[in-house]
Amino acid sequence: MYEESIVLFGQVISLIIALGTLAVLIRTYLTHRMRVLLIWSAAWVFFILMQVAFYTGNKEGVAIFYSLFSGVLMYGVLRYLGEHEGFETSIKPELIGIIPPLFTLYGMLLARLGLPYSFYSTEVPFVVLSGIFFLFSGGVFLAMGKKQRTSRYLGIATAAFGLFVLLYPVRLSFSDVRFAGPIHFSSVWIALGTVLSAAMAFFMIKLVTSREFLFIEGPVELKVNLEPGARLLTPREYGQIKKDLKDYPVLAFVRSLDVPERWEVYYLGTEGGEDRLSPTNLARMAHIVNEYFREARKEGINGVVVIDCPEYLVMYNGFEPIVKFLASLRDSALINNGMLLVVADEKAWDKGQIAILRRILG
Repeated sequence: MYEESIVLFGQVISLIIALGTLAVLIRTYLTHRMRVLLIWSAAWVFFILMQVAFYTGNKEGVAIFYSLFSGVLMYGVLRYLGEHEGFETSIKPELIGIIPPLFTLYGMLLARLGLPYSFYSTEVPFVVLSGIFFLFSGGVFLAMGKKQRTSRYLGIATAAFGLFVLLYPVRLSFSDVRFAGPIHFSSVWIALGTVLSAAMAFFMIKLVTSREFLFIEGPVELKVNLEPGARLLTPREYGQIKKDLKDYPVLAFVRSLDVPERWEVYYLGTEGGEDRLSPTNLARMAHIVNEYFREARKEGINGVVVIDCPEYLVMYNGFEPIVKFLASLRDSALINNGMLLVVADEKAWDKGQIAILRRILG
């Protein structure tokens, strides 16, 4: 009775978590209209149906819905990668070609081990194949973590879930074995599956609601008339820009963290940390800006980049290198129909320097 209560509790929790994840995905899709969110919503519908089939003993349903969950999840991942050319990953779609031989080798291993539940069982081959797809999706999420940190943990959770699914024949073969006292191995397995699926759900919600994932997605309107190129702003003008563009996906490199929440912000400083850049790492800044301008143009919007501390950059790099750096960013803005906004207090510069900045930035 005690064991049955634990199993039932795990089943209910797992279903609630899956339904909650589905609700978040649908709500985020309705707000931002990203097709990948609709695809992943469909995947979690199949996950819910798979759970219902598993708990009711429907082996054919388990096979069908496990396959659909893993396949649609991976399709969404590859679709997202295809739509965002800025991702450079070591996981290539061509690697799908190794799945059939891996599947075959694993089946031969199970047969060699003599497990009572091998590929001869109704649903086992399809569930195992799904596990391989989960592993592949987890690898892609991990590779995406180089650019979107929020996907790294989702990759770990998805890969771990894939390993869990791959061991499905083991779970069936030892389901009646007692793990500890009156607790059977199958109950422990269900609890582990609940934990792993909860982790995958949690990190997927964290990813799809993150500022990095949604940064330049969805309909946005530039409420300020800014000509493509570059512009030098006074601190007072910058204050107004922050109000006018508070809901716009601006990329900002700042010393002051008094910026709108919607902006993608990198803090310039000598101490390390998340979303922080060294003032001497101009190459990294240029790379981020160029990728942002290209992505914004692809999405059909005008990219806006803000630098609120040019005098700080000059202190670490010198005036001439920063002038050249800003000129290159201005060129990138012009090419991609974007805007570079540099905030400068004239009191912090001598007349010759401010004159050069005005000539470069307008």
